Amino acid sequence: MSESSPIDLKNIIYQSELFQREINKEFDYKFKEVSGTGAYQIAVGPVHAGIIEPGHFRFSVMGEAIENLEIRLRYKHRGIEKLCQTINSNLLNLMFERVSGESTVAYGEVYALLVEKLLNKEVSEEIKALRIVLLELERIYNYLDDLGGIANDVGYSYVAKKFGYFSELIHQLCERVSGSRFMRNVIVPLGININFNENKKNDIIETLEGLKARVNRVIKMNLNSVSFLDRVEDTGMVSRTMAKKLCMTGVVARACNLKYDVRVNFPYELYREIKKDTNVETKGGVFERYQLKAIEIKDAFKFIEKALTYIKKDIKRDKQEICLEEGLEAIASVETVKGELLVYGLTGKDNKFNRIYFKTPSFTNWAGVSEAVLGEIVPDFPVINKSFNMSYSENDR
Repeated sequence: MSESSPIDLKNIIYQSELFQREINKEFDYKFKEVSGTGAYQIAVGPVHAGIIEPGHFRFSVMGEAIENLEIRLRYKHRGIEKLCQTINSNLLNLMFERVSGESTVAYGEVYALLVEKLLNKEVSEEIKALRIVLLELERIYNYLDDLGGIANDVGYSYVAKKFGYFSELIHQLCERVSGSRFMRNVIVPLGININFNENKKNDIIETLEGLKARVNRVIKMNLNSVSFLDRVEDTGMVSRTMAKKLCMTGVVARACNLKYDVRVNFPYELYREIKKDTNVETKGGVFERYQLKAIEIKDAFKFIEKALTYIKKDIKRDKQEICLEEGLEAIASVETVKGELLVYGLTGKDNKFNRIYFKTPSFTNWAGVSEAVLGEIVPDFPVINKSFNMSYSENDR
């Protein structure tokens, strides 16, 4: 086309549309179809009414009962595993922490454990104890949000607001202790990236002591509500057999009587001394998931209190330079708020990794949501989904 030739915008748009149609044909996703009297489908997402991440849900319904749920994810795929190969190991913890923001500390922890295994080194007992404090603070605010979300989805707004307020108090405590509400860039390989003194220790003790009874009172209030129990008991159940088949993990698996917790089965830091038992339920429903998260909150208060007794002196910020040889490999795992997170690392050249692989809890647990809704009615989906509360970005990476 010469410089003086007019640009045919209509033709360009037409050709672009033709190209897009061909692309759509090639990658067209075939949803399961239902037919018959009373059969219909409900499409939800990927854009949702709330401020949440994108995911598409296709319900196949016969009358009122859900016959099938197809969950289509991958809208949040960012190519994190590939990006990890381009980042110097001294900065890679920042990328790990952004796989799933609500599990920032757990992802920072698994990276620290991975590098420490590769270098065959350990941190001091005080730093191990402080890491447990941070991990359990993250567990508390997440599960407070989960309990509030379940209450909100059954219309119990008073309890939901209370749990939200308690969660905010924990976030504020996290910020006072670490400088970040989500405690970002705090756990680093071979050390810790904050100063921790007696004042911060006392702040944690006093804040949690002031919350303990209030949290227990609201949990008891919720469990004494007949209208709440009517919505959550015998709702969204997954059998032990199916949970095992789907490789479910974390609280949602333990609610199905699968007795597995990384902190007990493969203990790290000081969990061997601090956590002895694994809490389980048997029926695998919304109520059981609620109960276990409430128990986890109570346990987290105890674990933090116990871990703080190991910190007998001030901890100075200690961020060391990492230098990795090529060809080393290791696996590390932690118990996040969603379940078992497993990471494999193979070192490469220039102090970078040649391969990083994440097996995230959301990757296996999303399939459990599809199983839990079968036979239930569509209005029960929000509360079932919230009782799982899986991460889109953690699955998509």
